[in-house]
Amino acid sequence: MKKLLVLGGTSASLDIVKLAKGMGLYTIVTDDKASGVAKEIADESLQISTTDLDSLVQVIRKKQIDGAFCGPSEFNLRNLIRLCEKAGLPCYTTMEQWDRCANKDVFKQYCRDYHVDCTPEYTITEQTTDEELQQIDYPIILKPVDGCSSAGITVCNTWQEVRKAYQYAMDASICKRIIAEKFIENHGEIFCARYVLRDGVAYPYLLNDTYIVDPVNRKTLISGFTRMPSVRTKYYLEKMDQNVRNMIAGMGLKNGIVFFQALPLGEKIYFHEMGYRLSGGMIYKLAGPLTKVNDMQMMIRYAVGDPICTDEEIAQIDVNCSGKIGVKLMVPLEPGTIGSVEGLEESKQLPAVKDFLRYYYEGDVVDPKVVGTLSQHFGRFSIIADSDEEAFRTVDTIQKQLKVCNTDGQMMNTMPFDLNRVHLPDMMQIG
Repeated sequence: MKKLLVLGGTSASLDIVKLAKGMGLYTIVTDDKASGVAKEIADESLQISTTDLDSLVQVIRKKQIDGAFCGPSEFNLRNLIRLCEKAGLPCYTTMEQWDRCANKDVFKQYCRDYHVDCTPEYTITEQTTDEELQQIDYPIILKPVDGCSSAGITVCNTWQEVRKAYQYAMDASICKRIIAEKFIENHGEIFCARYVLRDGVAYPYLLNDTYIVDPVNRKTLISGFTRMPSVRTKYYLEKMDQNVRNMIAGMGLKNGIVFFQALPLGEKIYFHEMGYRLSGGMIYKLAGPLTKVNDMQMMIRYAVGDPICTDEEIAQIDVNCSGKIGVKLMVPLEPGTIGSVEGLEESKQLPAVKDFLRYYYEGDVVDPKVVGTLSQHFGRFSIIADSDEEAFRTVDTIQKQLKVCNTDGQMMNTMPFDLNRVHLPDMMQIG
């Protein structure tokens, strides 16, 4: 039996441990905490920090561990890369490749080099004068070049807002660099393309459309609803896919999962960032049954020294989601202390609901500091339906019956998603 070391014992690792055990692997979970939900179900747990690489290398050698892996946490991913290099374990990426993908400046230069449309940029520094700021075409969006989880992001409608937004982005940046881009006015819609990489060849497997929570006030720029397949699937595959594949090869990426986020506007799709990892939404729960690609399983497989996927698995990929509709419904919360949750169990029992990933429980505090980041979400519903009508009916039922209240009895999930915002295939003019 092969052994897998999992970095991090929180809910971000829970599905990894479940899936790895289902694959017949012996699981060992470690972090600096005495307990954690992933540790509770693992075959073995350790209280060793994921930054203590020397101690972890000793454990790997003593226990003859075959591979190491972690969830989407960028903190633990950096630890994972260093640990695998130090211990001689398989790893889908190097630190050089990771930094290349994580840096938004570098990524956008690759886009330009390979003729992939990307959002226009502005140069803004502490030395930029008020007069120069007044010359910019607003609105713009400021964010750290190395940011993640939507932290440090602000949309500025006037030049007076830039100074505060600049400092906010800098505070969220490790490398202390920010990027300023034209804010694309498209009512809060995001296009995402996902690829599985095998021996340097990229295969698209999932294209989806995501809508942010608050496109009007732009204070909560996090995902609220995702529909798959994308209404732009045909257009993307015909017009952009080959250039993106060429770019992936040019970046030197060989194996693993890579995803790109872009802003659609008319007949253009403007790329603005990428991720070389699993996504925080545990998308495999939908990708597996819809597209025949279980990306988490593939990544775990590669971590213990096996091929990431087979020819048969590549041949089975269905970017059209087998004729079904997949939906991710996120539930953002207002700040406060959770006092009660009603309607969750009933929502989880709806026929189209396949999974619910929960982040907060009664007694937990939603800090005002997490507003506008992915940590604002109470949880994520995964839905698979035979039609948009069925998927939308399920979402509507969930939003009517789920009530997350604070200790004063006030509703905290006060931002239900407006289904009228969703573009459906027969509404599209492109492709």
